Amino acid sequence: MELGEIVVTEHPNERELYKKEMPRAQDLLWRSGSWIHHSFGYLTGEMNEYGEWMKSKPLMVQLVDWILRGTSQVMFVNNPLSGLIILVGLFIQSPWWMLTGCTGTTVSTLTALALSQDRSSIAAGLHGYNGILVGLLMAVYSDKGDYYWWLLPPVAVISMACPVLSSALGSIFSKWDLPVFTLPFNIAVTLYLAATGHYNPFFPTTLIKPMAAVPNITWSDLNVPLLLQSIPVGIGQVYGCGNPWTGGIFLVALLISSPLICLHAAIGSAVGMFAALSIASPFDSIYLGLHNYNCALACIAIGGMFYALTWQTHLLSLACALFCAYSGAALANALSVLGLPVCTWPFCLSALLFLLITSQNPAIYKMPLCQVTHPEANRIYYLRMRRRASESRREEQKRREQKPSDGSGANSGGTPLCTPKSRHVQNINMENCVDVKIETKEERMPMKQNPLSTGGKSFCRAVGYLTGDMKDFGTWLKDKPLVIQLLDWVLRGISQVMFVNNPLTGLVILAGLLLQNPWWTLTGCVGTLVSTLTALILGQDRSAIAAGLYGYNGVLVGLLMAVFSADGDYNWWLLLPVALVSMTCPIFTSALSAVFSKWDLPVLTLPFNLALTLYLAASGPHNLFFPTTVIRPATATPNITWADAEITMLLQSIPVGVGQVYGCDNPWTGGIFLIGLFISSPLICVHTVIGSAVGMLAGLSLATPFSQIYLGLWGYNSSLSCAAIGGMFLALTWQTHLLAMACALFNAYLGAAVTHMLSVFGVPSGTWPFCLSALTFLLMTTNHSGICRLPLSKVTYPEANRAYYLMMKKHEKSCCEA
Repeated sequence: MELGEIVVTEHPNERELYKKEMPRAQDLLWRSGSWIHHSFGYLTGEMNEYGEWMKSKPLMVQLVDWILRGTSQVMFVNNPLSGLIILVGLFIQSPWWMLTGCTGTTVSTLTALALSQDRSSIAAGLHGYNGILVGLLMAVYSDKGDYYWWLLPPVAVISMACPVLSSALGSIFSKWDLPVFTLPFNIAVTLYLAATGHYNPFFPTTLIKPMAAVPNITWSDLNVPLLLQSIPVGIGQVYGCGNPWTGGIFLVALLISSPLICLHAAIGSAVGMFAALSIASPFDSIYLGLHNYNCALACIAIGGMFYALTWQTHLLSLACALFCAYSGAALANALSVLGLPVCTWPFCLSALLFLLITSQNPAIYKMPLCQVTHPEANRIYYLRMRRRASESRREEQKRREQKPSDGSGANSGGTPLCTPKSRHVQNINMENCVDVKIETKEERMPMKQNPLSTGGKSFCRAVGYLTGDMKDFGTWLKDKPLVIQLLDWVLRGISQVMFVNNPLTGLVILAGLLLQNPWWTLTGCVGTLVSTLTALILGQDRSAIAAGLYGYNGVLVGLLMAVFSADGDYNWWLLLPVALVSMTCPIFTSALSAVFSKWDLPVLTLPFNLALTLYLAASGPHNLFFPTTVIRPATATPNITWADAEITMLLQSIPVGVGQVYGCDNPWTGGIFLIGLFISSPLICVHTVIGSAVGMLAGLSLATPFSQIYLGLWGYNSSLSCAAIGGMFLALTWQTHLLAMACALFNAYLGAAVTHMLSVFGVPSGTWPFCLSALTFLLMTTNHSGICRLPLSKVTYPEANRAYYLMMKKHEKSCCEA
């Protein structure tokens, strides 16, 4: 008989016999199963009962518990038994490493106690896990070998910095309810290794050199058993261990506390291994798990730890692990130039990026940091909250259904019916008042008009449909099929690079791109299409998608990846990385928007800059599959003869500079772009020309080689800066017009500095100068009435922005007079 089976008896005495005899047969089984379940419950998860029992014990006994929990917290596990097993794995790898690691976590925990940090955080090991990583990695990268006892003092000193960094970063990240992860460890170890280096007489470190040639890879030499072995090795590399048995022991420790953490760690490690193969990494580095450990941590963090586990967040964790692998390759190449290891920087940056995503999809639920425990408990909390939300929605629905019947009797009271309306009118703010005035202006009494005036107005109305942001066309498209809407979003995304939300302008710019290079046009369209679709899948704001705000970074990624490809045109395999890198743009946009919203700032082209810089740093000129153009820093004084300067070429560099915003050096293409801008906004067109001219003059003032100026490389960032400040995000006045030219000049000189610095890493400047200069000027605060920064929600195009500004000024004046 099964436990859930229903028994029907015919007579009362049979019922009594069942009550007496059947429990005897099942009670022992039930009790033994319950005892086993409770026993496992005491050892798995966070071992809360054990933690409560430890509170009454002496401090030294509690300290052992905290150290063990800190040891396991590296892998997001708050379990002393898991920590003990991990210590066993470390001992198998190297007893010396285990000693330095224990020294680090002990000193770090005691420092947190001395600094009076939150006692519950200390007890959970949150002030110890960075210390153990510091101790381990300082021993791993020591060039003195094992049992160099003089290493323990710097281990203790550097570990003391971890609680300080954790507390400082925690106060910053609390604004966005984010964890600090292993950032304190990264900062501390990077500073230590940079301060000592390979040639330090006391504490020399391992020499790290950048890649100088294409690796010699023979795919027939690939060892599949070693590839599979790299998965547990990748788990071990979280603690700097390359022994597969150590990695296997770590997986057992994770399984005891949380099977979901164990599963996602293995999956993340496997994703890192496949990603390394996809970019033709040397097999030795793959076998050592050096491409896996950051991916394992990233997959755990997103797959149930800080997001409630659903199939959507599970896929998101895989995407995060893949992004972490490629960004890890980029950071490893960049830091190797400085002789530094990558540590867990890729994990921290990718996990924080994905945690900053804001989504309207209810299945992508970020856990409140105070409620995060382990994935199994996090999912239970999520399901409970979802059930409560569902119940509250049902209750709200019932109230709405009952409201009409209740409202008929409510009129008999003494409260006037107009009261709610009048209260609403009193609470209208200035911005809403301005909007009401604009909307009601057309409601005036019609006047008699002559046919010439009527024809002129019809022409103006027709032109109005094509200029500006073509709002009427966008409204008309809302009930059309998604494919037709998608075409409009793609065209708007293409034009949004130049702050224009107009599909006709996007079409004109597309024609200019075709004139420059059909292959670049294809890669750009693929980039903006993939970027827009990714934003749709992630549940981003539909109005922002429709305005092309999730497409313009994608088109730049597609174009510039083709421009900097060393394989030339029509390398069809390039479309695959174009699609993958473009998918990161909406993630960057969403994350940066969450940060910049605190200051009401736009993200500009920062997502493009981050995505392209990471791609170029990860691939580089020595990549076997996707080599990029070689970029080298200046090594000699350029030979410049001022008599060789050609005025016609200098003037031609102005439209070329506008074209270089999209990576195009054809002056006819730049001219077509200017026509597209003029259709939507003459003010944007004028300011881009002025900005490009300012950049050209700034290039001459620094004695830049004429070839660079003729190619418009000094004009494109300045043209974007001038357009951004001159009427786009600041209302256009003569003061902001001068400020726009000042921003363009500042941008040109900043661009020279950024170009020289990034050329050391073999990376182009992209539009970093524009982003840095424009954000600097937008963050400027002033009491001058002629310099007015518009609320981001009100920004459209300069002409409309100025009309809004003047209406605000008029409203303020009328309020003052009243």
